Amino acid sequence: MRQLQLTTPRSGRLLTLGLILVGLFPTSARAQGSIVSWGSHSGGLVANTPVGTEFTQVAAGREHSLALRVDGSIVSWGRDLSGQVTNTPSVPGFIGIAGGKDHSMALWSDGSIVSWGDDVYSQVSNTPTDTGITQMAGGFGHSLALRADGSIVSWGRDGAGEVSGTPSGTGFTQVAAGWTTSLALRADGSIATWGGDTWGQVTNTPVGTGFIHVAGGEAHCVAVHSDGSIVSWGHDKQGQVSDTPAGTGFLRVAGGALHSLALHSDGSIVSWGFDSHGQVSTTPVGSGFSHAESGGYHALALRANNVGSAYCFGDGGGAACPCGANGNPGEGCANSSGTGGATLAASGTAYFSDDTFQLQVSGIPGARAGLGVKGSNQLGGGNGNIVGDGLLCMTPQRRAQVIVSDANGDLVMDNWRGQAFGTFPGIANIGAPTYYQWWYRDPANTCTGAGFNFTNAWAATWLP
Repeated sequence: MRQLQLTTPRSGRLLTLGLILVGLFPTSARAQGSIVSWGSHSGGLVANTPVGTEFTQVAAGREHSLALRVDGSIVSWGRDLSGQVTNTPSVPGFIGIAGGKDHSMALWSDGSIVSWGDDVYSQVSNTPTDTGITQMAGGFGHSLALRADGSIVSWGRDGAGEVSGTPSGTGFTQVAAGWTTSLALRADGSIATWGGDTWGQVTNTPVGTGFIHVAGGEAHCVAVHSDGSIVSWGHDKQGQVSDTPAGTGFLRVAGGALHSLALHSDGSIVSWGFDSHGQVSTTPVGSGFSHAESGGYHALALRANNVGSAYCFGDGGGAACPCGANGNPGEGCANSSGTGGATLAASGTAYFSDDTFQLQVSGIPGARAGLGVKGSNQLGGGNGNIVGDGLLCMTPQRRAQVIVSDANGDLVMDNWRGQAFGTFPGIANIGAPTYYQWWYRDPANTCTGAGFNFTNAWAATWLP
């Protein structure tokens, strides 16, 4: 068993927590994506959002944020008054994260918890040391966790009964926390609440079964029913209850200080309530979001990667290249560079509302002119047809701009989405696959006398 040691900033006590890697929610099973942040910019909450597409989960405190990478390492940013950023564990292997007001938690795959940040209510130093935890939540000064047997453990501040009022027994499937209120979902979909009740967060809890997700704000609560509808209760000064969206199709919810947000089954996000820092009005548009969380006056979401995949290779595995001039696996047909064929790859995400899609070409003879083409249908069952010295992989062909490769035979193009390229009509439609390829001059390869060749092809489906 490896050991991680953290010193709490206020008490100076040393915490030793064991690490064994087994897990309920392995990070490899989650959708990977990039992070979008909006709302309050305090402490770099938006500006310092990490870039990259390797993230699998996000979480938020009142003025700090966390994200989990696919290797189980954690990155934190935002305000750091209690070490909630600088004391973030630096080792990989975690499978879950959660944020409280000024403290954070992370879950090892054996179900043990690491806590760091503010410890004024012992929300760090009293962290349970046992294993078998499956989920965590953090409030103003308290934390709670769900065990594998469906029981709940709470620790930290108990000024409103947020610890002493924790329900006993098993059969719970999710926990959540507001400022001083806690929530739990039972296996039958009924909701239990305890702790702070100043605005009816406990007494106005909806009765009945069939709820699938719960969340807490500063003094309000929100839940999703199995039909995808949302119900909110508690404090309503900023419309966080009365402006709850109607309709169905929602999957999960999150609560901020005075606002809430919900993730729809189509991958879009809707927000309502207080908009002091743009936490409602600047909610990102479009689809593809797989996870969203809210801090005090900011929010963040994980947008699933949508980059597409390569197809139609000139390696002889599908259609034969002309003259038997096959390239290497993953390339187009061989060319005069003497190293095989040229390769088309992609990065970024193919969303109309957040276009970072970029195609990269490599392996073309140096300083050679080329032309991007795209189409709406594959040719030859995805294996392409012989055209010139290579394989053309889609139809109809719509042309992009001409680019000359560098001395190494590489080039990059990142204006591939647009509805049109110059006078050539675009054919990228939301929800339908679009196929891309690179045509390039190769006069030295005179196998067919055509003097041109193609890379492999790339398929991407553009989302809203």
